[in-house]
Amino acid sequence: MTKRRAREANPRKYLFLGATTALLCMAVFGITAWTAVNHPAFASMVAGGAPEPPAEILWAQVEILKPLPDPFGANPLTEGASVLPASVATPEPPAPTQRPTDLPTVVPTETLLPTPEPTETPASLAMEIIPPTPTSAYVPPTYSPPQQVYASSGNGARWIDVDLTNQRVYAYEGDVVVNSFIVSTGTWRTPTVTGKYKVYVKYRSANMSGPGYFLPDVPYIMYFHKGYGLHGTYWHNNFGTPMSHGCVNLRTSDAEWLYNWASVGTVVNVHY
Repeated sequence: MTKRRAREANPRKYLFLGATTALLCMAVFGITAWTAVNHPAFASMVAGGAPEPPAEILWAQVEILKPLPDPFGANPLTEGASVLPASVATPEPPAPTQRPTDLPTVVPTETLLPTPEPTETPASLAMEIIPPTPTSAYVPPTYSPPQQVYASSGNGARWIDVDLTNQRVYAYEGDVVVNSFIVSTGTWRTPTVTGKYKVYVKYRSANMSGPGYFLPDVPYIMYFHKGYGLHGTYWHNNFGTPMSHGCVNLRTSDAEWLYNWASVGTVVNVHY
């Protein structure tokens, strides 16, 4: 009762003693825990492994394979190798083998077959001297396209037939064709007129113009209807295909022949 009364009389003193005692216990417990945690054995147990071995037994007893000794000499793989620790067990080297140079060698000998001696075969040699014969100089072949043969003259009046379908012009004397030419007539935009006409004027050379074109010095012109005529052509060589603005285009040499053959009044028959 006395202690109880004393405690009740001075409660602050007993609270201080209790707190001091608790702090001392906590300090002792903390030092003990820190020492245990930093100990190697405890650390290895916490990591789940066994404690590390002492430093003096760090070498493990293992067997290291070594290359077989070279029968011809030192193995370059073993030259300059470092010395292993004494604790490592090394196998005993095998007994030296016999070098190939000490083994008996058997040299095969080649059996030579006898070579038959060449024999002469009697034969007769005949020689004929042929005198050189001169050859003529090479002449390359010439190709000339087949040409249609026309009569030199007919049995009637001269007239000109223009075939727009086949793009050809025929020179007739009566009912005989004396010459024919490949031509270019008007295109579908500027077609050549059809019908039977007569040459009304001839020009050895003159300018020709129309919508969108001007042709100076057109040779051997023979007009047969308004601005439609037969004449020579120097601005294209696409004969056999409609190319003109309505006139009948001929090669200049053909137009010259037809110009000299026909006259004013010669009938020109144009058709498909």
